[in-house]
Amino acid sequence: MADEGEKPRGNIVSVTQAAALCGRSTQWVHQLAKGGYITKEGHGSYTLVSLVRGVIAYYEDLQSKNSKTASASRATDARTREIELRIKERSRELIPIEDARAEIADWTSAFRAELQGLAARFTRDMQVRRRLEQEIDGALERLSRRTSEAEQALAFGEGAVAAEPEA
Repeated sequence: MADEGEKPRGNIVSVTQAAALCGRSTQWVHQLAKGGYITKEGHGSYTLVSLVRGVIAYYEDLQSKNSKTASASRATDARTREIELRIKERSRELIPIEDARAEIADWTSAFRAELQGLAARFTRDMQVRRRLEQEIDGALERLSRRTSEAEQALAFGEGAVAAEPEA
């Protein structure tokens, strides 16, 4: 029976047994001991409890380091992407969505204004003028619908809107 001041030592394993249990080399076990993960019981021997706890602590530290590295890598990737976007914006390869919407609205307004008076300039015959105004109104309606679709596509970062068949 052990004294109250002494702790039970548990099973003792040699460095060769510890390496075999872990599926690693004896050098690896020595490195764990040198790194402070496991404590030696004697020359080339360790308690089984110390070995198990040390291996768990080693792999938890390794996982924590890998997690930090992956997190740092994601942060670096995000910064790189932000820098690339700023460079593209400055070189006018990329424009803000507000500028694109304003340009679409400007061109659409100019086109609509040009077509509004076309029927009156084209003919004085009221029957032909009404027919031409209906065609122009239909074209402007299609243009308006296409403009709305283009704005939505821009907002979601999608490509160009497919052409609509003529009526």
